[in-house]
Amino acid sequence: MLLSYWLRLVCLVLFSMGVMQITLHLLIRFVMTLAERRVDRMSARFRERIYFVAPLASHVLALLFSLLVVAPQYIRGETNPLRERVGIVCVTGALLVTARYLYGLLRAIRFLVQMRCAHRHDEERVVLVGDVKPHICANGYPLLAVVGLFSPRIVLSQHLLDNAAFSPQLLEIALAHEKAHVHHHDNLKHFVLASLAFSDLRMEGSLKRWRYAAEQAADDDAVSGSSSRAILLAETLLVAARTVSSEGASALSLGLLPHEEELDQRIGRLLQGDSALAPMPTSCWLHMLCASALLFAGACALVHLFAASLYEWTEYALHLG
Repeated sequence: MLLSYWLRLVCLVLFSMGVMQITLHLLIRFVMTLAERRVDRMSARFRERIYFVAPLASHVLALLFSLLVVAPQYIRGETNPLRERVGIVCVTGALLVTARYLYGLLRAIRFLVQMRCAHRHDEERVVLVGDVKPHICANGYPLLAVVGLFSPRIVLSQHLLDNAAFSPQLLEIALAHEKAHVHHHDNLKHFVLASLAFSDLRMEGSLKRWRYAAEQAADDDAVSGSSSRAILLAETLLVAARTVSSEGASALSLGLLPHEEELDQRIGRLLQGDSALAPMPTSCWLHMLCASALLFAGACALVHLFAASLYEWTEYALHLG
């Protein structure tokens, strides 16, 4: 297939991005499998961040590598401004990468429309419950959830506010849990991961692990290391499992209602004591920082070492097939 200079460049960038993303994805999965036990011993907030960054890193790093390394080397070395034949493998790969991210964009648009329709409450008022100001809606179904991406808010149904099963203490700690989701922008993180995923939101894998870690981290923030608050939150989860409905919540809304397979584990974790809620030591952060710095330095060294022959590799990839 004959393509102009700029179309060749676009095709090369997309193809190299796809190859690099698959390679990094497999590498990160392998590293996460090896480090799974160590990660599970760390704090829930750290695990939540790791499970968010890990699936996202392959896409971001592949994009940066293609734009900042592959494209400049090809521009610097290419001397033919005229149309040139491009291999079918490179063209097909570029089209597949385009389709993959177009699919992610369409998923994102669909999720935004679903969220907008699910949480279009005409009658909302704001009340002060403790130090939290939830939006009270008049919907008939019990609801307690965080809605919105860039300006998230806590939505609480009037039905739930009037429910005697939710005492002021239970309601306060439930709102503290939701406040943690708002503070850490968990809805936006959920939206990003869900948009990049191929399958449904109930998929097994990185999205499910992140969501479970995010719920545990919100539990820890609501408890604040207090054994009495941990017991209170465990009771709140039991009451919520019988009372709160997911009928009116969109798939991207993080609410107090736990999934059935998570309920026993979350309650058991809360009742274990303060040791399960201890923050991650500073030394762990230092080790992760040092490892990241060494990895970055090694990557820079490899790029510098193979920079001279990188143009030859781009030409080879461009004419595959």
